[in-house]
Amino acid sequence: MKNKFLALAAFGTAVLGGAILSAPANAQIAQGSGPTSTINVNVSVPEILFLRTVQNANVVIAPSDLATGTGTLTALTGTTPPAYIGSDQTTGAAGTPLDTASPFALTGTSVTKTITGAYIVWSNSPTGNYTVGITPGTFTDATYTNTLAVTVNAGSVGTKTALGLTHTTASDIGLDIPISATSPAGSYDGTLTVEAYRP
Repeated sequence: MKNKFLALAAFGTAVLGGAILSAPANAQIAQGSGPTSTINVNVSVPEILFLRTVQNANVVIAPSDLATGTGTLTALTGTTPPAYIGSDQTTGAAGTPLDTASPFALTGTSVTKTITGAYIVWSNSPTGNYTVGITPGTFTDATYTNTLAVTVNAGSVGTKTALGLTHTTASDIGLDIPISATSPAGSYDGTLTVEAYRP
């Protein structure tokens, strides 16, 4: 009986071993050797161009912007536009001729003043640039109906570098304001139309 059991065990082992030896290895398809197919994908990223400006700005021209010279001026408080007064004398004995030479000399034909932090543009321009145009309207003194031909300094317009969508760098606007010996004082109101665009 014992011998019969041993014989059966030996036979089973032989059969199992033969099955293991005769079984084929598991087939593997390595990466790079399998079938492939190409998908064409288009990713559309929107262009954003966003402009923010201040609503109001004050530009004040000081006496020293207009003229230099020996005339001493004192500001009058509470005046709009600001007013300055001054006086001197032609000294000498009675009969000394009045000195009619002006104590002032013009600083030039125009005064450049800057509106600091006037606007900011957020842009993800594909060219890396955008363009700024600034158009001044008519500047008028409502009290006396005088006008002032304000122009925008050339350095304030034109092609600008796009700094992205999260920067905090504001831009200034330079104004060229014409002056002459007879330019009337006044409080001149006008507008500047700022446009950002990408040609």
